[in-house]
Amino acid sequence: MKRYSQISNEEKINLLQEFCDAISVLDNSEEIMNFITDLLSKQETVMIAKRIKIAKMLIEGKDYQEIQNLLKTSPITISKINQWLLESGEGFRIITERTKIKKSKNNNLGISEIQKLKKRYPIMFWPENLIKDVLKIIDKKEKDKFKQGLKKLDHKSDLYQRMNRLLK
Repeated sequence: MKRYSQISNEEKINLLQEFCDAISVLDNSEEIMNFITDLLSKQETVMIAKRIKIAKMLIEGKDYQEIQNLLKTSPITISKINQWLLESGEGFRIITERTKIKKSKNNNLGISEIQKLKKRYPIMFWPENLIKDVLKIIDKKEKDKFKQGLKKLDHKSDLYQRMNRLLK
């Protein structure tokens, strides 16, 4: 097997193109995840995912200490990725922007669909609406009592389920 340094630049470009083509034919996140887990070890997968997250956080303006604490990574790794961003980093920027847009669309879609259902079938959401209204008008002491009551209901519900199983 040839080492990386023994492969010509043309062969390197062809290999990279073939790799990119392999990823581009995948249709969704699940297929991509299956491919990546077949291709890489768990450690390699986490390492690459951390690099992407570090780049996103740097692009968002997070500082080294915050990134280091959250991702349990060294300042050297963060610095290396920051250098990549300074030199080019277009791939990281595209991913950061597109994942923001995708998350925004998914969040808006979910909320608006639920809101449509609530407007169309308000009777189906009466328990949630009742609780929201009650919580708006009661004070902290009453809220604590309300929480204790809900805990008892949960306990009762569990008790009812066990009793139903015994009766069957």
